[in-house]
Amino acid sequence: MSRAGDALARHAGLVGVVAFLGLWELAARLGWRNPAIMPAPSQAVVAALATIPPWTLLEHVATSLWRICAGFALGAAAGIGLGIAAGWYRPVALVSRPFVEILRPIPPLAWIPIAIVWFGLGEPSKIFVIFLGTFFPVFTSAARGMASIQPAILRAARTMDVDGLRLLAKVAIPAAMPDIATGLRIGFGLGFGVLVAAELIAAERGMGHLVMEARQLGQLGVSVFGIFLIGLVNLVADHQLAAAIRRTVGRWHEF
Repeated sequence: MSRAGDALARHAGLVGVVAFLGLWELAARLGWRNPAIMPAPSQAVVAALATIPPWTLLEHVATSLWRICAGFALGAAAGIGLGIAAGWYRPVALVSRPFVEILRPIPPLAWIPIAIVWFGLGEPSKIFVIFLGTFFPVFTSAARGMASIQPAILRAARTMDVDGLRLLAKVAIPAAMPDIATGLRIGFGLGFGVLVAAELIAAERGMGHLVMEARQLGQLGVSVFGIFLIGLVNLVADHQLAAAIRRTVGRWHEF
């Protein structure tokens, strides 16, 4: 693919978002949608800036980013570690997979009452819910990547006296990195997906709290602004994560 085509592919999502917002703005301005029910993006921005001081808005974003990064880091570390172990050591897979398969279909929202009982109303309960949203896709992808390594690669490494932990660290894990990277991208996106649920736990700051508070006060424009703010921050953060993955795994692993 040419450089121009590669750049276009990377920015296709941003172009789509801009086009969507433009059509939404046009529909609201031309009266195709009732602004009282679905305000235009520009009206949502004006309502938010008129209601929320800039430093308060930055505090909401920073608080949510802290929670997401903490939950994602813990979930990714646990998912990669346990996934690699389950994909490499059969006894670990036999023990861990049944528990994971039982817990994985449970939505993180259902864990909120238990999180409150276990961790109280502070930051740990919110980070725990985000951790759950991240852990399962990372674990599944890491285990699948380790289990799907071509046996010929391992045999070739063993012929050069690479075995044991060296085989795991130097050959197996690098070979599974594309699947691990995919799990990281999915897990990071799900972490943002459960953000609003996590910040329902007696939060006083955060983008999810901003959306819910505006809804309770009947400030639809501010609520819409908060929703798009979560999406925008997710888009920027996901772009940075993808860039880090490309630098680490290689340009042959594209999304």
